[in-house]
Amino acid sequence: MKNTQELELKDVELFAEHLELEMLPQVVVSAAQAAGLPAPSQLGKAEWTSAKLKLELEYPGEIETIQFIRTNGKTCTIGGEKVPPFFNFLGLEKRNPNPPLVTYDVFDMGSEMMLPKPIKEEYKDVLADPAQWAKFVVDKFGAECITFHSLGIDPGTLDWPVSKSRQLFEEILQAVDVPVIIGCSGNKKKDVEMFKELAAVAESEVLMLSAADKATWEEVVPLAVKYDHNCLLWTSLDLNNQIKMNKDAIELGLPRNRIVMDPTCATLGYGMEYSFSIYQRMRMAGLLGEKDLAFPISGGTTNAWGAREAWMSEKNVPGWGVRKYRGPIWEILNALCLAIVGLDLAMMFHPIAAKAIKDITSQFFAEIPKELEAKGYYDWVSAQIKR
Repeated sequence: MKNTQELELKDVELFAEHLELEMLPQVVVSAAQAAGLPAPSQLGKAEWTSAKLKLELEYPGEIETIQFIRTNGKTCTIGGEKVPPFFNFLGLEKRNPNPPLVTYDVFDMGSEMMLPKPIKEEYKDVLADPAQWAKFVVDKFGAECITFHSLGIDPGTLDWPVSKSRQLFEEILQAVDVPVIIGCSGNKKKDVEMFKELAAVAESEVLMLSAADKATWEEVVPLAVKYDHNCLLWTSLDLNNQIKMNKDAIELGLPRNRIVMDPTCATLGYGMEYSFSIYQRMRMAGLLGEKDLAFPISGGTTNAWGAREAWMSEKNVPGWGVRKYRGPIWEILNALCLAIVGLDLAMMFHPIAAKAIKDITSQFFAEIPKELEAKGYYDWVSAQIKR
C-alpha cells in the first residue's frame, strides 16, 4: 500500500481460521495526508472531564384529557400529557398527569372461543358468564376498567340478536362499578345496531364506543354525540387517515374531550416496529402543536396472542420455552413497546400481563425518590423546558 495506492490481488485463495489486518499508524497518517485531511494527533492518555448535560426542550402542545365515568362508581382518566411518556424521571417542571390505563378484556362467548390454553386456565370458571368474568378481574386482579367484546352477534359466529348483547352488558354494569368499554364484533351492520342499543342503556354513564372505522364512523360517531360517550376512532396504521377521521368526527359534533385514537396495534413479530413508529409520530406531533393528533392513543395489545410465539405448544417448538410464561411475556412486550412511545390505553387479556404492565408503567411514571437525588445518582443530567 505504498503511497496509499491500491493493491489488487487476482486468483488468490486464503485459508485461515483467523485473519487479522493491522493498519500501522504511519499508514493512517499517509492516507489522511493523501486525502487532504489533517493527520491525527498523537495518542495520549484519556482524561475525563466533569460536565452536565442540559436539555433544551419545548413542547407547546397538550394531549386532550379523556374520562370514563360510572355513575355512583369509579372514574378513570387518560391523556393530558405535556411531555413525552415517562419524562417524569428528568425532574422537569412539566409533568404528565396520568399513567397509562390498563383495561381487561371480557368476551360474551368465552366458552365457545378457541382461546390459548394459558388464558383458559386463568378464566376457566367464569368464561361462560361475562358478568362474573368482569367481577372476577375486578375483585381478584384490581381491574380499573373492563372492555366488553360482543362477538356473538356476528353472523359468522353465533349470530345472536343484539338484545343478547344488551342483556349481558346490563349484567356487567350491575356486577362491577368500574367503567366498561363497549367493544364490537367486526360485523359492521350488527355492530351499529348494537352500539345504538348499548349506548342508550348507558346514557347516564360516560363510557366508550369501540370502535368507529372508515365503514361505520358516520353512524357510530353521532351515537357517541347523542349519548355523551367517548368514541374510539380506528384507522389502519396511517397518520393521514387518522387526522382525517379526527376532523370528520369533530365536524359531526364529537367534542375533543371524547376522542380516543387507535392507529392499530400490529403485534410483535408481525409489524410492531411499524406500529411503534406510528404511535410515536402521533404523540410527538400532538405535543409539538398538531391539534388534529392531540388525543389519547389506545392499543389492542391483546393482539399479541395472535402471534404463534405466544400460543404455540412446547411440543411443537420445545426451544421456545414454557408456553404459560411465553404468552404473557409476549403480551407484556407488546404493551410496553407502545407505552414508551405514547400508549394511553392498553387493552389486555392475560391478568399476569396486565398486572405487570400496571406495575412497570407505575414505576416509570413515578418521580425519582428524593433520597436517590440526594446521593447524586442523577447529578450528571439536568433539563429545562422553555415556556
